[in-house]
Amino acid sequence: MTTQADIERIIQEHHIHTVKIGMPDMDGIFRGKRVPRDTFLSGLEGGFAQCDVLFGWDIAEDLIPNLRFTGWDTGYPDVWMKPDLSTFGIVPWDEGVAQVICDFVDEHGNPILISPRYVLQRVVERAAAKGYQVELALELEFRIFRETPQSLQAKGWRNLTPLSPTNSCYSVFRSSADDFLLGPIMRMMNEAGIAVEGYNREHGPGMYEMNLHHAPGVTAADRAMLFRNGIKEMCAQHEMTACFMAKWNHNEDGSSGHLHQSLWDAEGKNIFYDPAAPHHLSDALKHYAAGVLKLLPDFMALYAPNINSYKRYVVGTWAPTTATWGIETRTTALRVVPGSMKATRIENRTPGADTNPYLAMAASLAAGLYGLEHKLEMPPAARGNAYALSAEEAPPLPRTLEHAVERFNKSDLAREFFGAEFVDHYVAMRRWEVERYNMVVDEWQRERYFEMI
Repeated sequence: MTTQADIERIIQEHHIHTVKIGMPDMDGIFRGKRVPRDTFLSGLEGGFAQCDVLFGWDIAEDLIPNLRFTGWDTGYPDVWMKPDLSTFGIVPWDEGVAQVICDFVDEHGNPILISPRYVLQRVVERAAAKGYQVELALELEFRIFRETPQSLQAKGWRNLTPLSPTNSCYSVFRSSADDFLLGPIMRMMNEAGIAVEGYNREHGPGMYEMNLHHAPGVTAADRAMLFRNGIKEMCAQHEMTACFMAKWNHNEDGSSGHLHQSLWDAEGKNIFYDPAAPHHLSDALKHYAAGVLKLLPDFMALYAPNINSYKRYVVGTWAPTTATWGIETRTTALRVVPGSMKATRIENRTPGADTNPYLAMAASLAAGLYGLEHKLEMPPAARGNAYALSAEEAPPLPRTLEHAVERFNKSDLAREFFGAEFVDHYVAMRRWEVERYNMVVDEWQRERYFEMI
């Protein structure tokens, strides 16, 4: 366990003058503040005040009306950020700076029930009560543009210049040419304790994938959030922009956030692995995967939280469109990856790069635990091209945020695993997102109807 004495020693040894303190908001964005080291050290016992508007506005920081948790009727009071000292670490790309992730608590020290980090914590604790250690990892795809916030606005987010102009998926030449930026990002992430296994060019101009090494429970989500934030910070230092939108351009493939997961017992054995079973897939894996698959439609709003998220689910673009599974197939929602005891796992291909890692992990883990508890049976595996299956063979996933939110709102299991307070708050926020979108007259509509009608 990391103690305050450990923190003081690290601050002294690394000449830290500033600490970034923050936590994930409802969109998985690292929100908080930068404070001098002395302010940080003096505030460790009591925590740091933070306006609760972080849970009262949308991603554009427009205030959402009629929320139970906060609003003008409550006056937007403070809550408290309580640093989790186990997450304290040096920021190699920001000289003299460290960072720490906090938990949100009220004035009495009780957890804020709608906080995404708390939502994941409660599901991980449920797994631990059953004797399971959870190992999770995200592999994130993203795009880098030779653009600044100023140039993006000046161009209206059109005609952007990617880091490299061609698709060049898996091209070592292209990734080597871009290593002046991606190489330091990978190395500094590893120095920061955000373990990156490697990176490669992906199928799109300026598109990359970095695979995060698996980690226990909440730590995996912490690393994913800090990873996205860190890439944005490092790209900004080079007057570039990293984009994690699920689908930035309808003419190109979307960016995924594939979620890998496995469960381990107290003896350090992967319970998804059975050396005597076909493909070494245990009954535990099958029950777990059956639960994830069954609850995909109910929990879709957690995997795909934005209007734009649903633009990614297009046939033939490497994103799933149905609640299906298969062994080593990339056309299904669940890809089961057989192998050794160390490597056997499930890959949930539903989340995009825009997902809130805490909520996506909570959703997949909760559904898997439900499958284990009820010993659910898997439907037949999809073979070959799951895109070609009928609706009877391959139940379609919700195709809009509005549909997904209403499924989530009606789910009794969502309220059981995540808490009624969280579900009600999240539904209100996502309904607001739908309402805001429905008001917009966009470029597509003008180009299609302006002159001809």
